[in-house]
Amino acid sequence: MIWLHVVFILSALRLWMIRPDHQPTKKKRSTPCSTCIILGSGGHTAEMEQLIQSLEEEKYQPRTYVYAATDQLSKGRIQQLEQRCFPQSMAKTTYYDIPRVREVGQSLQSVPRTFLLALVACFKVLLKCMPDTIICNGPGSCIPLCMLSYIPRFLGIKHITLVYVESCARVHSLSLTGRLLYGWVDLFFVQWPDLTKKYPKAQYHGILA
Repeated sequence: MIWLHVVFILSALRLWMIRPDHQPTKKKRSTPCSTCIILGSGGHTAEMEQLIQSLEEEKYQPRTYVYAATDQLSKGRIQQLEQRCFPQSMAKTTYYDIPRVREVGQSLQSVPRTFLLALVACFKVLLKCMPDTIICNGPGSCIPLCMLSYIPRFLGIKHITLVYVESCARVHSLSLTGRLLYGWVDLFFVQWPDLTKKYPKAQYHGILA
């Protein structure tokens, strides 16, 4: 049993050391950045559309989009955006649907099951695309993929950069997803300057519009 305790302690230490706060500053990339973008729904997708339009086509490719299987509307909107903004590289773009972690009105008792299903689906996505960067802005559907992105980091295979953009609707406090991911993402952006006073790691560069 002693060796189990040793493995646990070493694993916990390794996990602590690979947190963003303990990582050296990355050098500027000279090659395209394969980018995975997790779509929420409704307002989350609308804000993500604004962010995507600001990406430089030649720098952020190939692009992978992950969305809830019950949210075909977001997929359609992003496909139209791709045709409009990234005509040269959209052929390399891929789309994956995953089970939603929790549907509106879903009982809390059934969440562990749907979370596990989403986790398995996200693991398959990660194996297929293994991106350089993951960009998300909530809701909770982004948590499984962000969690799994730590596996290659933990094993020393690849450091997948995690970028989280808090919703514009969060003026005075972070969302539940934002609070859960705050200490684990490499870049954390908010859209209201007052939030940087409460959360020192957060960066403010204006509102997505």
